[in-house]
Amino acid sequence: MNILKNWKDKIIFGFYNCPAETWNEKQDAGFSVRLFANGTVIYQTYYLDAKSQPTIKLSGRATLSEDTMSKITRILAGYAKEIDALPEYTNNGSCDGTFYNFVFCGKYVSTLNLKRTAPSEVMQNNPDYYEKYRFDLADENTILDIFTKIADAMNRDGVFLYLHHLETADETIY
Repeated sequence: MNILKNWKDKIIFGFYNCPAETWNEKQDAGFSVRLFANGTVIYQTYYLDAKSQPTIKLSGRATLSEDTMSKITRILAGYAKEIDALPEYTNNGSCDGTFYNFVFCGKYVSTLNLKRTAPSEVMQNNPDYYEKYRFDLADENTILDIFTKIADAMNRDGVFLYLHHLETADETIY
């Protein structure tokens, strides 16, 4: 089950962090954030049920201000061409770790072990890897640019979103 794909046409921004490998029932299955056009943020944490499907463990909500929503809308509009060009999946050669799934204005993108890279360093240190994955690495940098700007905007209203955890002004969610 893919949490964000079900919501991609209803939200302007979404993020789901989940482990690539899962084993036992009740194991951690990550967290998600969904931002609706009216400024409502729904966040949830998950565990695996007996069929290894993500099941809601905790759910909460926050509301972003009009100023923050305006800023996020401008960020997404400013990256419209880049978002449109993003592939549905990126491949940086990883085989396990953490999936990072995103929705940007209806565009779904999934990555594995997302990280920022300096293309010139990768090209110098590992030219074969660079040649094989250079377009995916560039796409991942774009994803991180958009994510970071949106997360920074959300911080203004007490929603602190990071790749590996989520906090609100009142509590640590994940």
